[in-house]
Amino acid sequence: MPACGARHLYVHIPFCRSRCAYCDFASEPVGPHLRAGRVAAYVAALRFELERGSPCLRLPLETAFLGGGTPTTLPADLLFPLARAVARLLAPGGEFTVETTPTTADQRVLAGLREAGVTRVSLGVQSLAPELRRALGRRCTDAELERAFAAVRDSGFAEWNIDLVFGIPGQDWEQAQADLQAVVALHPTHISLYDLTYTTRYAARVRAESGPCAREEAAAFAEQHYADAAVLLESAGYRRYEVSNYAVPGHECRHNLAYWRGDDYLGLGAAAVSTLGLTRRTNPVTVAGYLAHDPPEIESLTAHVRLFERAMLGLRTREGVREDEAAPVLDQAAVGLMVDQGYVRRACRGSGRGAYATLTLSPEGLDLSNAILAAILRLPGEHQSM
Repeated sequence: MPACGARHLYVHIPFCRSRCAYCDFASEPVGPHLRAGRVAAYVAALRFELERGSPCLRLPLETAFLGGGTPTTLPADLLFPLARAVARLLAPGGEFTVETTPTTADQRVLAGLREAGVTRVSLGVQSLAPELRRALGRRCTDAELERAFAAVRDSGFAEWNIDLVFGIPGQDWEQAQADLQAVVALHPTHISLYDLTYTTRYAARVRAESGPCAREEAAAFAEQHYADAAVLLESAGYRRYEVSNYAVPGHECRHNLAYWRGDDYLGLGAAAVSTLGLTRRTNPVTVAGYLAHDPPEIESLTAHVRLFERAMLGLRTREGVREDEAAPVLDQAAVGLMVDQGYVRRACRGSGRGAYATLTLSPEGLDLSNAILAAILRLPGEHQSM
């Protein structure tokens, strides 16, 4: 591999104790793989891929992210050495996040991760209401939630995130508000609040269990109340710095910001994606394919496509984009219309010859971001409005 200079590393652990009904990530139940010895083989393959891919990294790294799946389903004798190997690549003060769940985040695991050099944990809670977790197929008890919260607190992580899902079938505003208030009371530095994504399998389950209109009703609830949720979180001191992400100022996830800014990154493991210059590489999706060394998919990108992606992702953030840099992929007439309607904000930065304009989405624009971005961004060959 040629030297590329990526300062960000993603490592995928595709194992979970069981798959949640709504999940669309590349993950597989860990039990059969453990019994067959494939979990140890997978971690060994990761270490080999890291060594082989190291020319694409510019050390020391700024950020690393161990995601899944559920990385903390790995046995301790595999998880902690892997974490130490990644942590050794980080610059002083670098950010190293590991995803975990309430069923696997006990005090021993979190203390071991912190000792190994992990600086940040992300806890996938989804909802504090048992009936809503059941609706998601989330196998987690209230006792396990409380144990996980206590473990995070006692392990001393200064940076930690809670994931919540919004618009679960059957959820009402009272339940959503209770979730948000309870999470705020725990004082995480970061909260992710995601609209529910329906996989084909999960949509079929919702229709079977809750009726044919349940999905539409949940979507209508999310559309009606997500702005209320954003106000609640911002009033509690969490700044909305991306469509679905909120942080105490200064505690934004630097790894995710790198994605949204269009920085290069190296991805390791099954289904992991790397974007390095004008090349995108996607590893084999399954554990079996990865262990069999099936070749990755290689996609050649154009500079225009990369610019489009940077603009699309950048406009999802509080930072926005420079209008002059994004101009080749902007429909200027549509931008002007959205500015007039209050969905896009244009602000001048700098002075004199160094002055430039930035574009950001207003709070109302963030709530309608998919529609706004579809209106103002153009790929090569797309019609420009007059």
